Amino acid sequence: MASQIQSAQKWKFDVFFNFRQQDLDKSFVADLLKRLKDIGINAFKPDGNSDWGEQISTEILEAIEESRIAVTIFSKDYTSSPRCLEELTKIMECVDNKGQEFFFVFYKVEPSDGLSPLGTFEADINGFDLEKVQRWKDALRIADDMAGSRDYFAGAQFSHW
Repeated sequence: MASQIQSAQKWKFDVFFNFRQQDLDKSFVADLLKRLKDIGINAFKPDGNSDWGEQISTEILEAIEESRIAVTIFSKDYTSSPRCLEELTKIMECVDNKGQEFFFVFYKVEPSDGLSPLGTFEADINGFDLEKVQRWKDALRIADDMAGSRDYFAGAQFSHW
């Protein structure tokens, strides 16, 4: 019992959502967060001043580290967002190092459609640090392994890297 209490106390949030906001219906995340709050689940919600641009903020990194569960919502252009991939990389680190739980949802895409790890920024890949790109690739592979090795991110999609 004591270990359960200690475990519960080390998390500031119950859940952190990793998603590409432009791919989701405007009310999807707001409705989800409200429903979770209504049933007593403390989900991270950035304040109105948080930057949801392509750069990952310190606030977001800390929220990932302080969340017991991370949920990634894979959508059509999820992998076109360096911010999403950076968040996923941090999530995979926390899964490995902090015992964070990881779940995923496919939003308006079928798992069999595959998700290109390069997304729409493939033409701009030379502008990214190769080590960073490798971390993104590794995070996607880990997520794939956690999804049951169903090869959602494998095969031809990685041939571009």
